[in-house]
Amino acid sequence: MQLKAVITAAAPGQRHILDQTLTTHDGKRTRMIEFLLNFVQGVATETAFIIPAGASEAYRPLLNESGQRIVLIEQNHPQGYAHAIFEAREFVGNQPFLHMVGDHFYLAGNQSGGQRNKQPARTLVESLVSIYQQHSCSISAVQPTRESLLPYFGAVGGKAVSTEGPTKLYQIEKVMEKPTPTEAERELWAPGLRQGQYLCFFGMHIFTPAVMGILTELFSTGHPVSSFSQALAILAKRERYLAAVLPGSRIDVGSKYGLLQAQLALGLGGPDREEVLSMLLELAAR
Repeated sequence: MQLKAVITAAAPGQRHILDQTLTTHDGKRTRMIEFLLNFVQGVATETAFIIPAGASEAYRPLLNESGQRIVLIEQNHPQGYAHAIFEAREFVGNQPFLHMVGDHFYLAGNQSGGQRNKQPARTLVESLVSIYQQHSCSISAVQPTRESLLPYFGAVGGKAVSTEGPTKLYQIEKVMEKPTPTEAERELWAPGLRQGQYLCFFGMHIFTPAVMGILTELFSTGHPVSSFSQALAILAKRERYLAAVLPGSRIDVGSKYGLLQAQLALGLGGPDREEVLSMLLELAAR
């Protein structure tokens, strides 16, 4: 299945994407934005980057360097995350689309926990596409997340659809943006999670055209749209909307020490694991 992809990178905190780099297992310095493009390679026919106003010249080299079809869309009147996605409405048309958050780094398997897994993160996108093909509805990847991290993510609650195999599926019944632990405990129950954990957005989604329709309705009122989760809460009430726990993890590189965490995860998941562990022990002993 071929989809168009929309990657949001317009928020003030996402301007680092062009400049931040990570060192891969072969010693190559790779920009964060190149990792994102590798994730969608082979899945997306064309990728739109939603970028800040006036940033097109800085992003222009991507059009030539990546070898992929890329469209740059400037968010000239920044009104938040939901508006950034809404800016891609003409690009996606009346078709389903893949959406990824621009300031997340993705790891296949349990690399962040120290277990080596050489699968590329692109397999996570491919898994999401496979689930979409089976169920033909909007799907958001989620990750069980401890309650102390709820201030950083949107979260969902709902009933289990499938708990067999590596990917657990839930039918989303409730969506909240950065809930408090008290709100999450009351509203976002989902079976099969450890106590104090909730299903938070992973940063990867495949949406049906209904999402752009809902955003059109919300922005046509002239009232501010509080968050993208506001639109997704409406989506969950109107049509089937699934959450998939993918066999991987995500790191918000926009958070404090996020880029460092991503680099450590890469190092611990590769052939230099022992060397990285030795460096960490040496630093801790000082």
